[in-house]
Amino acid sequence: MKKHHYTLWIVGLVIAIVVVVGGAFLFKKSSAQSSSGKTIEIATAGTIFPNAYKQNGKLTGYDVQVAEAAAKAEGYKVKFTVTDFDGIFGQIDAGRADTVANDIGATPERKQKYIFSTPYNRETTNIAVKSNAKYQQLRDLEGKTVATSGAGNNFIASLKKYDSKIKIKVYETRDQAIQALITGRVNGLLYSRATLSAIIKHQSLKWRVVRGNASSTDVAYPFKDDQKGKQLRNTFNKGLKKIRENGMLNKISNKYFGYDITKVISK
Repeated sequence: MKKHHYTLWIVGLVIAIVVVVGGAFLFKKSSAQSSSGKTIEIATAGTIFPNAYKQNGKLTGYDVQVAEAAAKAEGYKVKFTVTDFDGIFGQIDAGRADTVANDIGATPERKQKYIFSTPYNRETTNIAVKSNAKYQQLRDLEGKTVATSGAGNNFIASLKKYDSKIKIKVYETRDQAIQALITGRVNGLLYSRATLSAIIKHQSLKWRVVRGNASSTDVAYPFKDDQKGKQLRNTFNKGLKKIRENGMLNKISNKYFGYDITKVISK
């Protein structure tokens, strides 16, 4: 009889161990699946330096690295989808992407449809000139010619609205516009302050950005205006706050632009 009880006790112990170990395995598996599910899908055109572009076949840039850092701060991973810019917001609309990392201005028109994170950059319309040029501010370039690229870029319209007396020569590519200033065929280069600063830093050019902005728009991550979008926007905002406070945001900014981004977005 004792032997029978002993056998039952052993069987019960084995069953208990199996249940505990099995439960732990299932919990671990479930936790791993939950963790791996914390991924934010991000769309980008991946063609705009220094914000989102490919270097040695790998996607990088200011907007890309800020998104990765903000997501990581909240325990998320990011998955990028490269697509044409014309259809980039359609990725959000169709649910194929949660947000966009592509120097997106939080314009009043876009705010009617999407909700935006806190700003992590500011898109301004500026002009760079050679360091030894006499021009100190935008209006000093009245009657002069500045180069830019892309007939439909926002900087052209902004500068014309700000001061129509500054002439604009539009080149097919950014490299052609840069070369125009290098060789003296134009008096300045028209883009955003961030882009101009990145070009100057990257190519070690003896240029400077003159004072004054022809326009200014906050750059932020857009999300779909629904429950999931609001939750992810809040997650991103928390992450952006953390990397701003721990200095990571400025570290990334200095890497690409050579200046303290918090001074720019705090204005």
